[in-house]
Amino acid sequence: MGTLDFPWDDLRYLEALERTGKVGAAARELGISVSTFYRRVAELEGLTGQLCIKRMPSGATLTEFGQSLAHVGRRTRGGLQEVLAQLRSAQTTVEGEVSLTTVIALLPMLHEPLQKLTREHPRLHVTLHLGDDGPSVRQREVDVAVGVMKRPPQGCWGRKLLQLPSAVFATKDAAARTPRRWVVRSLAEVASPESAWERAHAADVAVRAPFHAMVDLCAAGLGLCLMPRLLASRHPGLVEVKDYAHLMAPLERTVWLLTHPDQRKTPRVVALMNALTEAFVEPASHR
Repeated sequence: MGTLDFPWDDLRYLEALERTGKVGAAARELGISVSTFYRRVAELEGLTGQLCIKRMPSGATLTEFGQSLAHVGRRTRGGLQEVLAQLRSAQTTVEGEVSLTTVIALLPMLHEPLQKLTREHPRLHVTLHLGDDGPSVRQREVDVAVGVMKRPPQGCWGRKLLQLPSAVFATKDAAARTPRRWVVRSLAEVASPESAWERAHAADVAVRAPFHAMVDLCAAGLGLCLMPRLLASRHPGLVEVKDYAHLMAPLERTVWLLTHPDQRKTPRVVALMNALTEAFVEPASHR
């Protein structure tokens, strides 16, 4: 098989598996089913005569040959991203595609800025990625990220949006119940500082759920919930349970707006960052 007829497009399957670590995550990112993922890799193995992945009960891992091809795929992907970023940077009008990634918990804060942005720039469309392990600004996989962290990662340009203090909130009825019951984070988030705080202080659990569902469950009256004030401010029915205010300082975080240094003056990126900066403001205190 010559280089011209090599299935270069199939390298992205191996690259996605190497980057995400799981077949399911790679398939979701590529927009295909797990069965399709395995079928395409099997076709690649048939053409090369070498195994690319090793199947195990816990999933699949790349073989040494598969890793070699994945590295080629990564370099190819990076080169394409750089070329596309350079083309986008050369544009002077606010149009085309601009991409944004953030954690799903901050989705409620995006409704207004995205509505304003697309209304003011009708030839612009936004591609939104939600998740803790989204595409990388540093690798030019996405134009803009809104992240919760101590400081911007190396290789990124960052603008501090706001501090993100936390507090315990509940509806008035839930706060008045005896005993008080809690809405807490799922076991998948057990390593977070907030989950450790819950284990220490939230004794009676009513509901355990992914964080993006916790605020709505709390607002529905199911129990007390530890959450950022920024999100609680979106629910007028929530009040702060101030018994826990003295325990909050270690949990305060910072929200950063991130982009690649080469992208920070691109008109489409500037328009998106300006809209987000206007939307992320310190919430008024709950009474």
